[in-house]
Amino acid sequence: MKQSQSTENSRPSSHLIWLGLALVVALGYLFGLGGDHIPRNGDELVYAHIARLTAESGNWLPLVSSFDFMRNTKPPFLFWQAMIAGGWGENWSLINLRLPSIFYSWSIALMVGLLTRKIVREQSAPSAASNQQALKMGAIAAIVYLSFFSSYRYGRPYLTSAPETFWLCGVFFAIAWSPVKLLASRWKFPLLAGIAIGIGCLYKSFAMVVPVGFGLALCYQVVGAGKAPWQLLRPGIVTDAIKVLAICVIALALFGLWFAIDPQPGEVWREFVVGENAGKFKSAPGYWHVALGSGGMLVILTGYFSNAGLLLPVSIGMAVAAFKSWRRKTAVSPAEKIMWLWLLALALVFMLPNQRSTRYLIAAMPALGVLIALYWSRIGKVWFGLTLVLCVIGLLVMGLIGYGAVTATDMKDIYSPLFWLYLLAVLLACLLGMVRKNLTRSIGTLASFAILFSLAWASAPFNGEIGKFKTETVALLRGQVVQVPSNFNGHFERYQFMLPGAKITPYFAAQPVDFEPVNALFKTSRYALVQRRVGTPPCSDCRIIDTRWDLRSRQDEKDGTMAAFTSPQTYFFAQEYLVESLKPTPTEPVKP
Repeated sequence: MKQSQSTENSRPSSHLIWLGLALVVALGYLFGLGGDHIPRNGDELVYAHIARLTAESGNWLPLVSSFDFMRNTKPPFLFWQAMIAGGWGENWSLINLRLPSIFYSWSIALMVGLLTRKIVREQSAPSAASNQQALKMGAIAAIVYLSFFSSYRYGRPYLTSAPETFWLCGVFFAIAWSPVKLLASRWKFPLLAGIAIGIGCLYKSFAMVVPVGFGLALCYQVVGAGKAPWQLLRPGIVTDAIKVLAICVIALALFGLWFAIDPQPGEVWREFVVGENAGKFKSAPGYWHVALGSGGMLVILTGYFSNAGLLLPVSIGMAVAAFKSWRRKTAVSPAEKIMWLWLLALALVFMLPNQRSTRYLIAAMPALGVLIALYWSRIGKVWFGLTLVLCVIGLLVMGLIGYGAVTATDMKDIYSPLFWLYLLAVLLACLLGMVRKNLTRSIGTLASFAILFSLAWASAPFNGEIGKFKTETVALLRGQVVQVPSNFNGHFERYQFMLPGAKITPYFAAQPVDFEPVNALFKTSRYALVQRRVGTPPCSDCRIIDTRWDLRSRQDEKDGTMAAFTSPQTYFFAQEYLVESLKPTPTEPVKP
């Protein structure tokens, strides 16, 4: 059995292959980055809207928005990052706005890999083989982190969790790198930690001081003093408490600069502090009704596993392996303890608000990546096998989407043969991993990102020419008012990237493909964008100027889930028409 478990670790020279695979996975984050169809938070566009209008104002502050209820909902660093990346509007494109997120995600992955490598090296006798093994496990840790669905979804778009994750998690990674030195530091580390946490708060919220402060207190207590969390009567407790308090005060002082430099500090207080943060504790049904309901504490308790995406079984398997090690009283390194403490602190604190989301746990996902790599050889192969089963299901869905795209567009060459060969190769690899036990862990580790990449590939054509309007159409609409469908906060902002220079005016359409009163749109403008199911004409009394293909953002509940399998061509895809009124609008003079 011992020989079976070490089969995949018996070739130290494989570290070069794993390092190469880690680089490939990291570069894979660039594929489709500038497209309109990538996994993302739906609010990305409303924050892009705020950043664009603020840039157009020519001032750093105050933040500007078309929505009175959604303006100061995030600290300014998020918007300043977009304004700088977009050249204050001169280079306003999705890829430019998203590139900083990629650099943050790559930095986090590097941080995860380096820390894992260091921990593995310290756990084994110095030798060339152990160094190579440490490099391999560091590469695996980076791959695991980048393969989490939460990392892929929230580590690439403009509205991302990568910046605060880098700054907040980076503090705990620094402690894990040198726990004795940093926890004993009198003022240098507390000062630097306070600045780092303050920067993270200026991306997310001052409220992040609470879980970070709690996590730091646990580190000082459990790792620094070697005591249980409840053994507070110990020498040095006051000194450690002062350090944690100083770190939090420095972070809050840095965050407080927003109030000092914003011309409208009262609005910041009302919209951000009271509305965005304190509002998360309000609940009409009652605190415990929400906490114990379907969207309550259970969301946080299972959040780390669900954030892992297709690696959910592997993350559960890691928890099982860790529990077995704990029961056997296996020695745990200080660095590993710090990873567990950060996971624990974030989860416990975010059980308190009434609004709970797995997104709140993303800042600790790098720690989960490190732990999975550390327990990689101890995680039962059955968990990797279950991940492979999920990946096979994911591949079938990707094939279904591809089939739907070919059927909807009637373009047999919409995907190159390489796409179909890729799906087949990944499917065969997953099946091989299921039957060849010596490959189960390796293939199971890589399969998750392979599915994420296939998702990007499946949507790639709709980020290309068939998903865009013609150049002459863009030129025609410069300076013109265009009515566009929107069914979510700021969803209309996507058309600023498709039709630069047009005056975008949104109209609400819960299901854009079924929006009926099209003629009503022409009361205030001559042009409108109308989405329709495949094969359905846009309107009767209008002229079609241009057409593009789009992926449907929201589905009609009446269709049911089975519609995705029975008619994928109409479930996933729609046509969007640029139509022109055949009648003069009230703002347009009647031509003789």
